[in-house]
Amino acid sequence: MELHIKDRMYFPQLLPQQNTFMEYAMKRQILKKVGLTKEDQEAFSIVEDKEKNEIRWNIEKDMAQPLTVDFTKDELEYIKKGCEALSEHPCPDDFWGLVERIYNTEPQK
Repeated sequence: MELHIKDRMYFPQLLPQQNTFMEYAMKRQILKKVGLTKEDQEAFSIVEDKEKNEIRWNIEKDMAQPLTVDFTKDELEYIKKGCEALSEHPCPDDFWGLVERIYNTEPQK
């Protein structure tokens, strides 16, 4: 699955907030796969404007170089569990676009 910066920022919101210990471990592993690193911050010129309460980055570079991530069947089921818990909450269209892409993703073999 290809993820762009905004997708990666949405990911923590997708995942369940209450977990068993095993789910918590899986959540940490997923966030490690998709999380933004210091290298990403430098490579994509990610900056936070605290006054405007927004985050900016080099969108052209982001579109040209998405992060490719493979999820296991169990990870996808866990992510979908979080998506289903949010299904009644209003969210931006691009958030739901990410959810749709997750549901269309094939698990890693």
